[in-house]
Formats: sequence, C-alpha cells, structure tokens
Amino acid sequence: MEIIPAIDISNGKCVRLYKGKKGTEKIYFKNPINALNFWMEQGAERLHFVDLDGAWGSDKNKNILKQMIEIARNKVKVQIGGGIRNIEAFKELIQLGVDRVIIGTLAIQKPEVIKKLSNEFGSEHIIVALDYREGKISTHGWTQETNKDPFTFGKKVAKLGAGYILFSAIESDGAFTGPDFENIKKMVKTVSIPIYVAGGIRNEEDLGELIKLGIHGVIIGKAFYEKKIPALIIKNSNYKKKNE
Repeated sequence: MEIIPAIDISNGKCVRLYKGKKGTEKIYFKNPINALNFWMEQGAERLHFVDLDGAWGSDKNKNILKQMIEIARNKVKVQIGGGIRNIEAFKELIQLGVDRVIIGTLAIQKPEVIKKLSNEFGSEHIIVALDYREGKISTHGWTQETNKDPFTFGKKVAKLGAGYILFSAIESDGAFTGPDFENIKKMVKTVSIPIYVAGGIRNEEDLGELIKLGIHGVIIGKAFYEKKIPALIIKNSNYKKKNE
C-alpha cells in the first residue's frame, strides 16, 4: 500500500481544509515549495498536489505549481488535481512532467473524455476522483452536488479506461473521524482497478485496517501535518510489507 503525502494549495500556501469547506483553511507552510522540499527530504517517492483554488475556478496557483513540478522533476513522482477541466490542461501537465493527473469534475460531466485521455496518454496516467457526500458525488471542489452514486459511476470510469480511482469521503476530510471503511470496502468489491482513498485517516491503526481492505494506497494530509502519523513512515515505500 502506497502512502502519499498531500500538498493542498490555496492562495499560494500549503493548507488543509475541514470537511472540504472553503474558508476553513489552516496554513501549514506559507510557501508550498518548503512543503515539497520537506517531503523530498523525508524520502517520499510520490506526492499528491491539489490546487484548491483551481477546483474553485481560479488559476492563482498556476505559477507556484509549475515551479513545484519543475523542482520535483526526476526526483519524486507527482500526481496533481484541482481545476483540470479540459484535455488541453491534462496534456499540459503531462508535458510538464506530472506522472498522473487527477480529474473529477471533468470526468463526472464528460465521462467520454476518460476514453479519449486513455487512448492518447495511457490509463496509467489517469486518476478519476470520486468525492462523495451522503452517498452522492460532488464536483467543483466539493461545492456542487450531483445525483450520481460513486459505485455505479466507479464501474463506468473503470470501463472507460481510468487507471485509478481516488475515493474521498468529504465529510471525513480533515476531521479525524476515521476513514469510511464500509464504503471503501464496497468500492473495492465494485471495481477492478486500483483504489486510493483519502479522508478521515487518524493513525497507523487506520492504515492497518485499510491494508486489510485491499486498497492500493492512501493520501494523507492533516494526520501528517498534525503529527498524528510520523513522516518517516513514508520511507517504507510499501507499507504493507511492514504489517504482514
């Protein structure tokens, strides 16, 4: 199981939200490049960048993200999401050196795009984010609700060529309430492609439970920044081996 640190950016700073709500930002690094350097020094093999303002419709973080991608190039793999609304934006990130691009709103609104991206760039570069609240997928940085349930849509994106699913419980995000184990278990049984999960992770015990469910990896933000889980854990590139 991969353990991937998250660097969420809003107003040019590394922050975390509470339950995905805009306006709840807590700053951990005033300069996200310092967060990037910290995680590279810790031995991270992959990092998860999120452009929160991009997800909310702004490009104010574009330059800082380009700098971060350039710094990370050939040193650590990067996957990035937030505000990627068309094929051109996806392509630009791949050309900049991003390993995987996360699409949420675009995939929900135009699922046929997944097949086009898969054919042109390969499934291994595509993560579809299924962010859900009360059993329904949300879009546009978790600000708009849909009537789509994540399990039915998960089957669909897998068939269309998504390489991975990022399954996030909005109500658990940054709340230290624990992962949504029941729905995570259901998603693992529903689709055949690898699943990453995010939201609610509190401690190493949670990681152990997630391993048992058979997920591919976890995205951890607040639990790292609040020192609930030691940063050195990422030096175990395959955490599962440690727990078998």
